[in-house]
Amino acid sequence: ALDLDGTLAIDNNQVMPDTRRALQSLHEEGVEVVIATGRRYRTTRFVIDNLGFDVYAVCNGGALVKTPDEQTHHESPYSTSQVNDLIDLARTRNLSLFGQRDSHVRGGADFIIDNPLAWAPVIQNYFNMNIDWCEKGDMRDRDPEFLVTGTMGTEAELNGLVHEIHQTFPDTYNSIVIPDADPNSWYCEITLARVTKWHGLSQLAHLFEITAKNICAVGDQVNDLPMLEAVKHGVAMGNGVDALHEHATLICGNHDEDGILDVIDYIRRHNESVST
Repeated sequence: ALDLDGTLAIDNNQVMPDTRRALQSLHEEGVEVVIATGRRYRTTRFVIDNLGFDVYAVCNGGALVKTPDEQTHHESPYSTSQVNDLIDLARTRNLSLFGQRDSHVRGGADFIIDNPLAWAPVIQNYFNMNIDWCEKGDMRDRDPEFLVTGTMGTEAELNGLVHEIHQTFPDTYNSIVIPDADPNSWYCEITLARVTKWHGLSQLAHLFEITAKNICAVGDQVNDLPMLEAVKHGVAMGNGVDALHEHATLICGNHDEDGILDVIDYIRRHNESVST
């Protein structure tokens, strides 16, 4: 199970040639190669297409699992009431929430931006940049379809929203607030507390009739930690954060230096030792 950004993917959604060939060979030997990413499925496909063969993909941080033929195997959407609760909190703070959805199955846009309020310039810019995959509309009272929600604003605005969410709905949501590409704004992402990359991978473990002992998971950031802790073979990229290194079975090379080749060698050595 491979994270994308900082793990498998390099610039422009490319995969290093030696890594691509080695993964194709491993896949042909019977090892299931799976993507596990926070990306939407549309942008995940950019890397899969460059990988050269179709794979299962855990997307939206674990909320969506897609098959190699682009069907939806599993999704964990918010309930309508959960979306309404978050919309209410965001609107009272003049923040415009947006919700990611499985457009491949449902049709329409990858995400909807709530629009009863006047948008801040950063939201308008985000809409303009993603106009081919985005719609504006009232997010309240829709059928359960939103997998991840988020918004943009100042650091203080987003921290205030997150504080209120966790005070009002303890143990219901996870959230992060990080700098946006725009130096004048920050990004807040909100997920259901039970939804992690391991949550998505566990759906595939059930499908493949294997256990966590049969899975090797590779990542570089804190959001990869749940899957590294759950599986027997947790690998941190050399360029990964210290928190991941502390919990890893193996620390491989950097993502832009064919570090995945170390992981493939590890898997083959392990499989040989088991078979003998």
